[in-house]
Amino acid sequence: MSDSARAVVAAIAEHWAVPGGAVVAVDRNGETFCHRFGHADVGASIPVAPQHRFEIGSISKIFTSIAVLQLVGAGLLRLDEPVGAVLDWLPTPLRADGITVGRLLNHTAGLVASVDAVPDEIGQATTFTGDVSPAAPGTFFHYSNLGFVLLGLVARHVARRPLVDLVQTNILAPLEMTSTSACVTHDDYWSLARGYQPLRDDQPWTPGDPVVQAPWLEVAGADGNVAATVSDLGRFARMLLGRGALDGTTILPAADFDTMVKTIAPDGEDVLALSGVPATESSRYGLGINVERTGGRTVLSHGGGMVGYASFLLADLDDGTAVCVVTNANGDTPVAEAIARSVAAELSAPGTVNVDGLDPRWWDAERIESLNCTGEFIDATTESALSDEPSEIEVRAERRVGDLIALSVRCDGERAPLLRTWYRGAVTPTRPLRRFALTFDDGAWHWGPRTFTRADASPTAPTPTPPVSGLEPFCGHYRAYTPWFTNFRVVLRGGRLILIAPGGVEAPADEAELVPLGGATFRIGADPRLPERITFGTPIGTVAPWADRDGCRYSRAFTD
Repeated sequence: MSDSARAVVAAIAEHWAVPGGAVVAVDRNGETFCHRFGHADVGASIPVAPQHRFEIGSISKIFTSIAVLQLVGAGLLRLDEPVGAVLDWLPTPLRADGITVGRLLNHTAGLVASVDAVPDEIGQATTFTGDVSPAAPGTFFHYSNLGFVLLGLVARHVARRPLVDLVQTNILAPLEMTSTSACVTHDDYWSLARGYQPLRDDQPWTPGDPVVQAPWLEVAGADGNVAATVSDLGRFARMLLGRGALDGTTILPAADFDTMVKTIAPDGEDVLALSGVPATESSRYGLGINVERTGGRTVLSHGGGMVGYASFLLADLDDGTAVCVVTNANGDTPVAEAIARSVAAELSAPGTVNVDGLDPRWWDAERIESLNCTGEFIDATTESALSDEPSEIEVRAERRVGDLIALSVRCDGERAPLLRTWYRGAVTPTRPLRRFALTFDDGAWHWGPRTFTRADASPTAPTPTPPVSGLEPFCGHYRAYTPWFTNFRVVLRGGRLILIAPGGVEAPADEAELVPLGGATFRIGADPRLPERITFGTPIGTVAPWADRDGCRYSRAFTD
């Protein structure tokens, strides 16, 4: 059993460039499985060891939620209390009555995903000048780091102590998590594994691409402030299995724990679909933790992405088992979730996870055949014909082994493997297609500004180029110095602007339509409930010189 679980970890680490990490499985009595792999410092050839800590990112939100619920239990705060009633200095949009403590905890307050132009929590709150969702408060789940930043400020105000102190005193110390820190400062540098990210942040990562050491950041925000060893994180997971208690120590009374896992949003975090892993029937977000139903059981989960670190926690309350994963892979990748879910499935039923299916070269054959996505495809517009960008591709099934199939793509005379990603897209090392991922939808392949339709269904003559729309000046490559979401491209496809980010911890995993709201301001995403906005600067000549994304300023990059 343990050997097959280790093989699963090795396969994911090998194919998806995970420099190092650790996995622990626990039940209510202690550790049942522990595996460390790879390097804490690749350059120095230092293997991951028991003492190495990793930043756990948004798993920290569970700690923040518990700290807030402890304050509620002490009568210092109410879940239905508007945050503006506690922090009367907040900008007007954040003082709306519908933005309550409880809705911040389950991401239904309608706030933007993040405000990462400045590092300090008060700075993030006071510089917010954007919109909130037009959806009725409590009806729309939209994950928001800004919401947890506000919760940290609320906790500090009512407790008259920083959240870091509350977490240390009321959670870490009682649980004897002695190798965990409630914030990350320069003093912690040497105890942490080095974090890593792809060398190139301006194109989608392809298996085999180099990774380099990620920037080092001090962090103390309530949305992602904790660093821990995997064994300490296992102790925290055991407390969750104990519904708020561990080894006779109660962190959260049972009634408050029930409030945490039963006060759920209409929706929750996306669940990574993996071959051999039981399908999740529902995913809805509670107070600081995701609540899934799998096989009729209640499973708590949360991922964590930081610059240079990816982690995941999975706790089956009914089965009484949990799996925790920490890695020093970049936080914009779900490799930690893939490891956690695959290891949990393999420990439960050895042999259920097909290791070959973890290789990005292999696709699910039944799905590929149902999509009918192979053949010759062409973008037969005049615009494409006059451009130096690719105008046609051929996708071919190379070979099938059992339930798996390998694909290749030809473009401009080059043929290379077509590799699946964890999300909707596919990537390839062939030079003409490196800039963007390929996605297949509605019978066509989409790549940046191009839509490739079947050659036999395309007109024989190029279709006229659409008239100039006035949107062309906004197209281009934009870059900022924030390490969380470094760059993106805006392209014009079919008369619509599309924002495409090649990666980034706070960047959207899928491309996002930019919907005009008036002037040079656009909503980021087709869903009218979304609060994210982008505004472009007045064009100089034929190009907009900058773009403001929810308060974070990007300028034109000198690269295409």
